[in-house]
Amino acid sequence: MASAHTILTFVSVVVAVMLYLRSPQHSNSLSIEAVRNGLLAEESSASVVDRRVAVAFGGCRDVFVDAVELFDNMGCKPPQETQHFSYVDSQKEMEQLFAYFFQHGAAAERYVKNRELFDDLVATSRRISSDPRSGIGGNAPVMANRFAREGATVLLGSTFERGTAESGLWKGVTLAGGDSAFRDRDDIHLVMEYPAGKRWGPYQASRANRFIVHSDVANGRLESLDPFEKELRNSKANLLVVGGLQMMDSFPYADGERQKLLRRVEHLMVETPESTRVHFELASMSDEGLFSDLLDHVIPFSDSLGMNEQELSLIQSALVYNNMSTVADSNPRIATALDQMRDVFTALAARQKENGRRLTRIHVHTLAYQAIMTVRGSPWKNSAAGAAKAALTAFRHTCASQDID
Repeated sequence: MASAHTILTFVSVVVAVMLYLRSPQHSNSLSIEAVRNGLLAEESSASVVDRRVAVAFGGCRDVFVDAVELFDNMGCKPPQETQHFSYVDSQKEMEQLFAYFFQHGAAAERYVKNRELFDDLVATSRRISSDPRSGIGGNAPVMANRFAREGATVLLGSTFERGTAESGLWKGVTLAGGDSAFRDRDDIHLVMEYPAGKRWGPYQASRANRFIVHSDVANGRLESLDPFEKELRNSKANLLVVGGLQMMDSFPYADGERQKLLRRVEHLMVETPESTRVHFELASMSDEGLFSDLLDHVIPFSDSLGMNEQELSLIQSALVYNNMSTVADSNPRIATALDQMRDVFTALAARQKENGRRLTRIHVHTLAYQAIMTVRGSPWKNSAAGAAKAALTAFRHTCASQDID
């Protein structure tokens, strides 16, 4: 069993310091340009000779809309009281749930059980703008495109409309299953965005963030699992990235169907050669049953975990205090995040399965900083370069620009 004393290496690149140093009282203490140049130099300090990556699951079309403008056009009213729900079944629940996360500036993603309500939300977003900003979405496709842009050869387990795939996927990304991965209709994820300081009735966002809703059909059933499983071994991937399993949250399965699917994911991970690193990317969820299933069937078979500050709080709370947090500080102190990461390492080491993998890396990404913690002697190298790369890539992706200014 690994002890807390084996967790001796961590790297934190604090991007917020660049904003802090822009203030007049610090403008002369350290050049912003020097900080930027230092990050760029660190980013390029490591190279990967053989880049073969396999990424799964899920895919969608993201449609972006101003959250408050959408609610105003839907006739939604700020509720007198906020309330948390695991899924959405009515407009009133939508109002209370959105306000719950909005007032904390916390990211969240929820399943809309009421399909008529979801269709109304999408239709209203399109009435606000005849051509709303949209693009290929889902954790797996976004990560696959980023890997391809960095020069990797990528196998992707996702399903899309043909046009979405052909226009949205980078050269170097191969869809598992070929033409069989094309669907008649994309699953839509409605990404409701808001800036820091935005007001909705009595509520004010403490930071910029987004609230995502969906009513997926394909992703919850892991429709890309079969072809991905068949092609994974021949891909000779150096890295397997598993994500998108939050789409199973509150999905209307038949009894035992979710567990059956996750046992297949477990089998895929167990059968992956030891020489291939396995990373699991968490995302927003609220179903305690799903999280328990992930602790049984997915997390023990991962070398590495990735998450934001909300998911870090969720997994730490579940492992240490046996309850799931629904919302956490959206701007956590670095020391707090590192303490939580150590808790997760220690708790998962105590739960390690005989046929599982030893967790050797956690990557936490927040608005302000990237923190990567690794176990001494692990195969994960160049953490400083990785943290710098993550920080700069977040900027490039969010600002849709390759120039770091």
